Amino acid sequence: MITYEWGTSFGADPEVVRLLRDAADFDAEQGFSAVQPVPAAGTDAPPGRVTELVARMSDEVGAVGSPDGEEAIVAFLRITSQGDGTATTEFVVGPEYRSLGIATLLFEELGLARGGAARWAGEGVRSLRAWAHGSHPAAERMARRFGAVPEDASWRIIRPMHRPGSVPEPEPPAGVDLRPLHPESDTAVVAALADAEKDGRGAGRVGPEVLVAVEASGEVLGFVAYSPHPLAGEAPDGPGSVHLLAPPTRGEAHAVSRALLAAALKRLAEAGVREVEMSVDPLDEPLVRACRNVGFHHDQTDVCFSVPVDAPAAVA
Repeated sequence: MITYEWGTSFGADPEVVRLLRDAADFDAEQGFSAVQPVPAAGTDAPPGRVTELVARMSDEVGAVGSPDGEEAIVAFLRITSQGDGTATTEFVVGPEYRSLGIATLLFEELGLARGGAARWAGEGVRSLRAWAHGSHPAAERMARRFGAVPEDASWRIIRPMHRPGSVPEPEPPAGVDLRPLHPESDTAVVAALADAEKDGRGAGRVGPEVLVAVEASGEVLGFVAYSPHPLAGEAPDGPGSVHLLAPPTRGEAHAVSRALLAAALKRLAEAGVREVEMSVDPLDEPLVRACRNVGFHHDQTDVCFSVPVDAPAAVA
């Protein structure tokens, strides 16, 4: 049988952590994003805004059950309420427990079946958002079943680094210098990085390196954040990543963007990184063009689906 339990701190459970790692490794081998479905251990979440669900399965279900007769955690789900009527959900099903209808059962438990009431939506959540990473065959089926519609998209682009001398030289425009971040004085950059972290575009618990483009006057034109670790977190054999590029909106924006990206790639190459990944908005044509100019190419498309949530029934 399958049982469910709601809570707020299952993400730190060793069995859940093992489930997430196994799923990430499996999905990476299949060509899908190895994106961790929860913030890394040690990150702070707003109190009262995170709800988690674990699903357990006993060996009564068949050969996939726990061999010792005990219930095994087969799926994990986290909901983060934004406080504005929306919430995001991230979930994963263990590789050996897929194609058994567990994901469908999880969404039904959320109250997403048409006409269902969401018991967890006590903070006024009316819309739930979830990202489908890559062209996963189950994503569209789930979206159709629960009335979800595409709301946003992101490209994962990659840049191979195995060819010696393939990284372009950083060539900023005349009068523009590239230097490391000065946290005490570059307060606008620090604030932008903090906002990106809240939006899920930061580097998680693996802090990025930051390069800043400045004019002779000291004015900051743009910056790039990068890390020898993957976007999903720390992995010794994963790709390096560019987490964020904030190019200028005036002057020689393309040249500055290219110089920042090239400088980040050069430093990652010096660190021994053999591949670099980055997430970009496909509608941001200047950014996409700058990334292509330094050798990035499209790898997969991630789609954000949104589904309406019925209000929970009133409690007498």
